[in-house]
Amino acid sequence: MHIHRYGIKLVRLSEEHIETVRNWRNAPEIRDFMEFREHITPQMQEAWFQSLNRLADFYFLIETQDEPVGLIHTSGINWKENSGHSGLFIWKKELQGTFVPVLASLTMVDFFFNFCNLNKVFAKVLEKNPVAIQYNLKLGFIPTGNYTSNEFREYLLTKENYETATHQLHCMAKYIGEPEFQISMDADLLQDFKNIDALNLNYAGRHINQFSGE
Repeated sequence: MHIHRYGIKLVRLSEEHIETVRNWRNAPEIRDFMEFREHITPQMQEAWFQSLNRLADFYFLIETQDEPVGLIHTSGINWKENSGHSGLFIWKKELQGTFVPVLASLTMVDFFFNFCNLNKVFAKVLEKNPVAIQYNLKLGFIPTGNYTSNEFREYLLTKENYETATHQLHCMAKYIGEPEFQISMDADLLQDFKNIDALNLNYAGRHINQFSGE
C-alpha cells in the first residue's frame, strides 16, 4: 500500500523494511523518547512484525525524494469504535523540526479520518518532550487524564478538533506539493476494506487523483 501526497510518499511497512526500522529504533536519539527502551533484537523485531494485524495495524515508511526518513503509524484500530492509535519518528536528523513530519501526519490522518471511518485517534506523549507535546497540540490533540506510564501521557485527537486545528497547515501544505491523493493497495486489502465498510469510496472518488487496487 502506497499513499502519495504533498511530495511525501507513505509506504506500508513490509518484511524487507523491518531491519532498517529496527536499526533506527535502537538508536539512542530515537529509543530514549520511546516508552519501550530495551534493545530490540532481530528476533524481537520479527515477532513484532508477525503480530501485526493486516486490517488494524498500518505502519508506513515516510519517504521524501525516494529516501526513507522515518516511520509513521495508525495502529490498534478498532473499527467498531472508529478509533486507533498514532505516532511517528523522523530518523534523518536534518529533517527533524521541518515541515516533513507535518506533511506525513496530514497525509496519514486525512486518509484515516476522511477515506476511512475513524473519528478519533490516541497518542502517547513523553511528558519531558516539549517538542512532541507542542507538535501534537498543533495537530489538535488534547491531553486526557490517562497515563500509560509515569512518563507518558495519553492525548486524544478527534476529527472535529483536527479539522479546526490544521486548517492553516493544510493551506500551507497545498503550496508545497500536490494536495490530491494517489493511493494504491493490493486488491485483497481493498476487498477487506469493502467487506467491513471501512473505506469511504464516495469521499475518495472526489479527492483522489489515482486510486488502484493492484
